[in-house]
Amino acid sequence: MSGKPTVLVVEDNEMMRKLLFAELTQDGRFTVEQAATGEEGLEKAVSSDCSVIVLDMMLPDTDGLQFIEQLRIKRPDCPSIIAITGAPTSALPDGVIEGPYRGFVSAIFRKPFDHAKLRETVAFCVTS
Repeated sequence: MSGKPTVLVVEDNEMMRKLLFAELTQDGRFTVEQAATGEEGLEKAVSSDCSVIVLDMMLPDTDGLQFIEQLRIKRPDCPSIIAITGAPTSALPDGVIEGPYRGFVSAIFRKPFDHAKLRETVAFCVTS
């Protein structure tokens, strides 16, 4: 075990998932796991000691809000969640994500986003 905090990337777009995995791994401050579906992500989030989840809000088998709801039930010590979405603010307002999940969702990034800012947000969340 590396002793580094674990970050779980849950993203169905293979290219984006691999990019996030590579960037966070190369950063050197984190151990990174990945999942392509909500179901796989939920299994890994419950069975691991991940500190942060980078969560795509639109997955093929669930949406991010349902994922967070299930995670709260299955893992009461819910890790910090950084939501990423390609949906415009008009279709998915920040309040819909933050409102009911305040304390769980630490940040929201809209695609395309600043990857350096995402890495720094992840680093902040693992130390909080």
